[in-house]
Amino acid sequence: MASLVTAAWPSCAESLPPAEETGECSLEGAVPATVAAVDEDFELLLDDGRCAALAGLDFPPPEMAELRAAIRSRLSSWLSGRDIFLGAFASTGDRWGRTPARIYASSVEGGAAPLASVAAALLSAGEARFRPDPTAAACAKAYLAAEARARDTGVGLWSRPELRPIDASAPGAVDDLKRRKGMIVVVGAIRSVGESRRAFYLNFGDKWRDSFTVVILRRNLAIFGQIEPRSLVGRRARVRGLIETGARIEIATPAEIEFLDGVASH
Repeated sequence: MASLVTAAWPSCAESLPPAEETGECSLEGAVPATVAAVDEDFELLLDDGRCAALAGLDFPPPEMAELRAAIRSRLSSWLSGRDIFLGAFASTGDRWGRTPARIYASSVEGGAAPLASVAAALLSAGEARFRPDPTAAACAKAYLAAEARARDTGVGLWSRPELRPIDASAPGAVDDLKRRKGMIVVVGAIRSVGESRRAFYLNFGDKWRDSFTVVILRRNLAIFGQIEPRSLVGRRARVRGLIETGARIEIATPAEIEFLDGVASH
């Protein structure tokens, strides 16, 4: 059995660059707040009664209770009772009354150290994976860069077989995809592109009926900029999302697909 995540906070925050002062994913517009507690869903309960959600992060699923508890304990030790800066991604709360936000905190009590992104600290320690929430789109690039430190070295959650990326070309990959729950990360080369009146289909295998497929609805194509689906054959990509029927993931934002061959996708 893989060991629990061993990275400690706030040491991982100390290794991160200070939070940017301006830009969409920065301290700009962030306001002071105080964390009263961190709940079982990794949401921050503030002392003024609000609830802030760390948008753009995917934590271990409920069945990994021991791992979730360990991560929550470390996050709580860092933030509970501490002053933070909160940048809301939306002017109103979500349907659960939470404020989707980016959070910044000092690694030293009292704020003697520069403020660091809490999400980036979690991602770089392998204690969370980037989840392409539309609300957190402004931070997608920064969060993916932070995640790369842990993902590329198999640290933390990335050391767990059930959370590692699936190689679309590996034997049994489709069966593996069907068994997985929650957000799934798949890596592979696009072998062919199909289309219908409704959508484009990026097939990651030689036999499309038996391969992993990414679906892009025609109505969402403009969101991906100048991308031309038929030109993607041969491109290597990393895709993340929820499996739907069979072994398909429907994507609707650029953050859900990364091209790994160094060619701009849009």
